[in-house]
Amino acid sequence: MSDRAWSDLVAEVAVRTPSVSRRHGQIFSYRVPPHLHERISVGHVVWVPLRQQQVQGVVVALQARVATALRDVIDLVDPELVIPPLCIALARWVADTYYAPFMAVLDLCLPPGIPQQVTTTWRATPAGLKYELGDLPDRERAILFYLRRHGEQSETDLRTVLRGSDAHLRAAYRSLAERGLVVRGTRIEPPRVRPRREQVVQLAVTDLDRALADLRRAPRQATVVRWLADHAAGAPLTLTELRRATGIDTAGIRALERRGLITISEREVYRNPLLTLVSPPDIPPPLTAAQRAAYELIVADLEAGAGGRFLLHGITGSGKTEVYLRLVARALRLGRQALVLVPEIALTTQLVRRFAARFGNQLAVLHSGLSDGERYDAWRRLRRGEARIVIGARSALFAPLPELGLVIVDEEHEPGFKNDTVPRYHARDAALQLAELGGVTVVLGSATPSVESFYAARKGVLRLVTLPERIGGLFGADGLVHTRPLPLPPVRLVDMRRELQQGNTSIFSTVLQHALAQTLERGQQALLFLNRRGAASFIFCRDCGYVARCQHCSTPLTAHYDDAVVNETDEPYRILICHSCGQHTAMPVVCPQCLSRRIRALGTGTQRVVETVRELFPQARVARWDRDSASGKDAHNALLEAMLGRHIDVLVGTQMIAKGLDLPFVSLVGVILADTGLYVPDFRSGERTFQLLTQVAGRAGRRSEGAQVIIQTYQPDHYALQAAREHDYQAFFREEIAFRRALAYPPFGRLVRFVVHAASESTCRQRAEQLAKMLHNYIRDYDLSGWRLIGPAPAFFRRQRDRWRWHVLLRLPADSATQAIHAALDALGPLPGWIIDVDPVQVL
Repeated sequence: MSDRAWSDLVAEVAVRTPSVSRRHGQIFSYRVPPHLHERISVGHVVWVPLRQQQVQGVVVALQARVATALRDVIDLVDPELVIPPLCIALARWVADTYYAPFMAVLDLCLPPGIPQQVTTTWRATPAGLKYELGDLPDRERAILFYLRRHGEQSETDLRTVLRGSDAHLRAAYRSLAERGLVVRGTRIEPPRVRPRREQVVQLAVTDLDRALADLRRAPRQATVVRWLADHAAGAPLTLTELRRATGIDTAGIRALERRGLITISEREVYRNPLLTLVSPPDIPPPLTAAQRAAYELIVADLEAGAGGRFLLHGITGSGKTEVYLRLVARALRLGRQALVLVPEIALTTQLVRRFAARFGNQLAVLHSGLSDGERYDAWRRLRRGEARIVIGARSALFAPLPELGLVIVDEEHEPGFKNDTVPRYHARDAALQLAELGGVTVVLGSATPSVESFYAARKGVLRLVTLPERIGGLFGADGLVHTRPLPLPPVRLVDMRRELQQGNTSIFSTVLQHALAQTLERGQQALLFLNRRGAASFIFCRDCGYVARCQHCSTPLTAHYDDAVVNETDEPYRILICHSCGQHTAMPVVCPQCLSRRIRALGTGTQRVVETVRELFPQARVARWDRDSASGKDAHNALLEAMLGRHIDVLVGTQMIAKGLDLPFVSLVGVILADTGLYVPDFRSGERTFQLLTQVAGRAGRRSEGAQVIIQTYQPDHYALQAAREHDYQAFFREEIAFRRALAYPPFGRLVRFVVHAASESTCRQRAEQLAKMLHNYIRDYDLSGWRLIGPAPAFFRRQRDRWRWHVLLRLPADSATQAIHAALDALGPLPGWIIDVDPVQVL
């Protein structure tokens, strides 16, 4: 910077400290000392002074100007720890749009385990080491005695071993310091995650025969040198490999090093979760006409760097993933990086295989199912440019990709892209902003686009690209993959009311039982979908109406089978679990309210479905895929392997099996009950139901004809179910958009949701009413046309973890500016204890 000769270099730093409010004082100015001028850049994580503390922050701007009375930046945390400028720009947008702390968003841009704190320490002085302990009060004596024995300790360490409150302990520290018996210090806590390093050994001899002659009296060492000469081929080997192969001990290794026959060094080792992934070479199939048209349209924007935003609406099985692969390949050839976002960890498994087969070690994975070390190393590979593609869940949006050119948001309609903690951002909407911020080409893909995205495409905000035809692939006589059109599987709605009238009380309709029997006879696979875990929905007393509820939440307890415990009849023991807080309790034998023995488990969950399938078809191999059964790190991959290897005949699952999986041998999909989410008090309930049913129906018949889908329901006339039966997104959209327009819900309006928690329902209600009154007064005082309040009212999940919940909805015109929302929220003042969710995806 040419101005540095006559002015100072000033860094604007966003600091990490909970004591700084969201809107004010979070960015501070610091003078950059001369020795850091050539090393510091925008995005660096630095140590800076703040009041009496030393804290971490991120440099968000550098300016050459006079630095009057500014404190100095202390140092860089790590020279390699730099957030790319595009990530910083995105973080600013997210913080502004979702009314979130800027530093909280910047933390998403950093690898895990980086935040460090400076803690206060105490140590005994020379006078304190000699002082007579009996002359001190009990608490001071205990502190000084402990410091003498254990050396310098942090206040946190002392608090764990000494009695007394923080206030009493600090008073004792001050008293000891005034006597000159202890002295205060500071200590930077080490980061939780660091690069993994390993020792490697390399042969360092130039004349092998002479070296072996010199080792005539050390035959074991000679064996090691000979082995290294035969196997190392000049490449370093780890000490562990050397010990395992030759049996040499540490003393022998050190002796060889002293003789100069080997060199020992260290190297960084990446913790790569893909190392054990076996992906056979991929043979790209030829593109269909629709795929090629979609690819050419999008790739033209990618090559121009125009920052286009596309909605790729392709029916299930239409080959969206192949288009993604071709676009990513083109981005790499252009020297750009690519990001692929998926809504859930379960979807990464199969997608990662497809991309690994095509792109090998250029791929990195980022999601919460990985260890901190794996995510830390993936971040470093991406930042260094060693990996050019990243697949991950919503937080991967903030991966360090300085040369980002393409972002793909797969299954863009999924609510999993909305973060449910601060910052409450929507990854899809944030990804679209990258097109404006950095000229990045953004592709949203879905067979069932969100209403907002499809409406934006119709308005020209997004460019609509369609794949209207399902395709299948097979190997031809020439050994190449050939594609052919496939029909969507027929969908049949079964009215369960008629089944009951005909005396069928099973959870399976006659039609579904017959179809399942035929599928198993043909050696094909079936999916059974029910978006409800457990064995039964609730426990009910037929005499007094008692329902077993969680002691800490307002939700009924769900019955689950505990397969590890059986009763006298060799049946799994039933336990009751709260799906909100996880409370476990035993299944009651009699009603706790009236002591009746007519207490029953009603409703159905995935465990009950599995039990019924095994009763009807004892020879069938049945597995369950839900949050309970797939909780381990590799559980999703194991279940997918079993399905692809045809080790499972019937897979029962929740929404995990309804999204994006390519299961080639599934010829039957059965939806046990389509109504579970249809009438919940959320304006997106119809949309969610249509999307789930259409997506799960799309798992059938992806390689061959003859598949079928059977949907059981008590509401067969609902427009969402009728549209799902016909695979008709346009029909669903016409009904849904009319409903949204009539009530001014998105995309015809914006929402801000306020949720308050309190230990007392009366307190919760009072606070909600107070906030509603403040909002009403603000709307009236500023004469805000189109601003409306909904509520206050109890939330659908009224009580969770001993906390009552009320909420207020603020509905705004669709064109409401972010600044107008900020002005309203700032006018309300601090709202401790409130959740503020801008553009929520659900209002339960």
